[in-house]
Amino acid sequence: MAMHRVLSTNLDPSASELVIGGDEAHHAIRVKRLLAGDPLEVLNGAGIVLSGVISSIQKVQKTGEWTLTVSIRERRAIPRVVPLVDVWTATPKGGRLEEMIEGLSEVGAATWHPLDTVRGVVDPREGKLHRLERIAVEASKQCGRQWRLEIGPGGDLKTALASEGLVIVCDGSGEPYLPASNPPLQIQLLVGPEGGWTPEELAMCKSSKARICRFGPHIMRIETAAVAAAAVILSQSSS
Repeated sequence: MAMHRVLSTNLDPSASELVIGGDEAHHAIRVKRLLAGDPLEVLNGAGIVLSGVISSIQKVQKTGEWTLTVSIRERRAIPRVVPLVDVWTATPKGGRLEEMIEGLSEVGAATWHPLDTVRGVVDPREGKLHRLERIAVEASKQCGRQWRLEIGPGGDLKTALASEGLVIVCDGSGEPYLPASNPPLQIQLLVGPEGGWTPEELAMCKSSKARICRFGPHIMRIETAAVAAAAVILSQSSS
């Protein structure tokens, strides 16, 4: 069977046993139908992975909540994927934003930030951002990612360009992306709205010494461009 993973942000890495409750336990027991003796991985979303087996399953009679106890057999501390790709994008409409967060999680981007642009039309509210946090957590467990994608604060183009590291701006007018001979540890990736960057925005990007790059022969939607560009950057940096 496939390895099931749960997230516990306050786990003790030195513990020999862990008790998991709440939604994580309910999903593992009632949805995945895990039993005592089944293997389980516990992630904290910040590089710690504990592997073990379920030693017991209990239902709290007063509350009806489920808990499971995990006997830990292996501990690992996983370094972050480098370069850290911090993605800033205009916000896609509807469910496409959630699909983008899942995709960015799977390819290994470090963070996502909503970018305020002249032609952008969607501003994610606080409730939506909380939902994106949950989607990032679920995507981490699904793809076995040890450091979860962080949902960061948004800002305007000037804020997004203010990075000491390399800034790459996605635009069809740029040259095909080629990795630097000495890749930096952090890269800021900017993806504009579906209406495209304004001439003034592109001029601001160029004056800030950002690299203007294209990642394919065709015009892409925001969520496609962000995931494709992040994947290309990470794959070419590690090759």
